[in-house]
Amino acid sequence: MAIKFGELKKYLSRVTRLSICFTRGHYDDYLLVSDIPEGKYDDMYVYGVGMTDVEFPLDEYSTPKEFPQPLLFKDGLFLGAAIEIVMQDEPRDIERINDNELTFGDLRDYLQLGRNFTIARKEDWTEEHYEWRRDIPEEYDSMYVYGIGMEDNTEGLLKIIHSGFTDSHLAKNMKIVLSECPRE
Repeated sequence: MAIKFGELKKYLSRVTRLSICFTRGHYDDYLLVSDIPEGKYDDMYVYGVGMTDVEFPLDEYSTPKEFPQPLLFKDGLFLGAAIEIVMQDEPRDIERINDNELTFGDLRDYLQLGRNFTIARKEDWTEEHYEWRRDIPEEYDSMYVYGIGMEDNTEGLLKIIHSGFTDSHLAKNMKIVLSECPRE
């Protein structure tokens, strides 16, 4: 059984910007998951989960103060890091480990290939950092997904500041919190 957005939505951080993209080429951006209208996209299938920069209204909470200047567009918009969920009408042909609860093994093939992942264990909050999806060990595959969000990546932020890159998502890690027990 493929992953539908309605299933994935409950795992998304409440304070992470989201870009809902469609394989047909258009997208909708949301400052918070709570801004997505009830039931919208719930029956669509997830094609991929990643991070990207998308347009958002500029406000004082939008970017870290360490950034030199956010890349501004007309009408007070800027590019900001967001979790990107790519969706389509048809399911991908990916076998699930568990049809009832989302495990990391179920999510793995939907994740972007790289950059910057943090895997955290809910039981003791230990963390491991990986640059590429292929580097994440299979030992996590049987663990249950507890949450998906973004966190600052200090090393990535320093690279952006010193190199002049404008891709703010490189200053973030996709943080995936896993648990030995399913989320209730």
